Amino acid sequence: MNDRLSDTEPERSGVDPDLIRALRRNLPATLSLSFFQVFTFLMPVIVIFFETRGLSLSEVLLLQAWFGVLLLVCEVPSGYIADMLGRRGAIIVGALFLGMGQTVVVFAHGFWELAVFEGCLAIGMALISGADLALLYDTELVLERDNDSSGRQKAVRRIFIARNLSEALSAIGTSVLLVFVTLNEIVVAQAFFGWLPLVIAFLLVEPPRKRMASGDHRGNLARILREVLVDDRVLRLVFLALAVWALTTMYAAWLTQAYWREEGVELVYFGYIWGALSLIAAISGQYAQRIEERIGTPATLLLMGVGPVAGYLAYGFLGVASAIAVSSLFYVCRGVGLVVLRDALNRRVSSEYRATANSLASFGFRAAFALTAPVVGAALDLWGLNTTLLLLAAASGAISVSILVPLMFAARDASSVEPVEA
Repeated sequence: MNDRLSDTEPERSGVDPDLIRALRRNLPATLSLSFFQVFTFLMPVIVIFFETRGLSLSEVLLLQAWFGVLLLVCEVPSGYIADMLGRRGAIIVGALFLGMGQTVVVFAHGFWELAVFEGCLAIGMALISGADLALLYDTELVLERDNDSSGRQKAVRRIFIARNLSEALSAIGTSVLLVFVTLNEIVVAQAFFGWLPLVIAFLLVEPPRKRMASGDHRGNLARILREVLVDDRVLRLVFLALAVWALTTMYAAWLTQAYWREEGVELVYFGYIWGALSLIAAISGQYAQRIEERIGTPATLLLMGVGPVAGYLAYGFLGVASAIAVSSLFYVCRGVGLVVLRDALNRRVSSEYRATANSLASFGFRAAFALTAPVVGAALDLWGLNTTLLLLAAASGAISVSILVPLMFAARDASSVEPVEA
């Protein structure tokens, strides 16, 4: 019995030859948009940069909680707007906010000014989040010429790889630039790249698709919530995993820089390490579905559960070199887990509300982060980094047992799923 999370009957979509030429440019344009959306020289040293602008480590996490809260406010409405009015328009407005945010940070100092920077990024990312994946996914549906479902698996994987390659290359660029320039000069360079998504967004073409009823917003949202959270057990658990399990690797990304600094790693090497780890995530995402096919869904979910626990324990008990090596499990799990889970979500929802469903998943994740970030920040202040890492290992284990294990059984039982229409 085939129990892969991504298995459903293929969505059937007619191909209009007149649309193919216009829509083909969505493939490179959407991936370029995803690449430059996260192309930031600051990310490998973002914690250190925030500290140079007057923030403590707990304030850094509080700033990310603010980012998450604002995303909570914008995430679902932006996805719904994209489904109702068009994904291309939502992406263009979102890219405009990204450019403004990357310009604001050049002059920002202190918590509140940096909060404006994070606010612009939050609004921009909320508008693009879900819309870009939905646009590419539906583009692939239109361009599909036969019933081979492998083509539709590429959207999630392509965007994930584009973003992680961007993080890797920009991180390496950070380390190279730090040899010649200061952090403040890197921020100025970042502002230039921050406007490229807006240029690319105008190249996108809206693919044809079914649309929700324009006069029944409450009914539309009720139907979406029912289908995502009630009707399909696998879909419900996939949604919860995207919202909660993803935290297990997210905190690793924010705390590893502080760990490297405490262990005496020089700042110039941060980008190389970050780039290597991002490449590991990209490669893992590339082969995510093959890994699930080869080892099966139960073993894949077991890997996703055990990896973060091992990574946090490594930071708590091993030396810096060994800890960095073991912590690569975070990025293997992130690559495999997010691609498998996102693909499972998109295969089980209809095109008419695909952007909203993706935004709902991001909403759940941001809500979980906003609620837990102040707790993790307080733990850092009270007990220090090492103890906090051990607590995160325990929390990651609890999350895996409570969500991934039930998902394992649900995927096993769901050997036959009714197809959804594009």
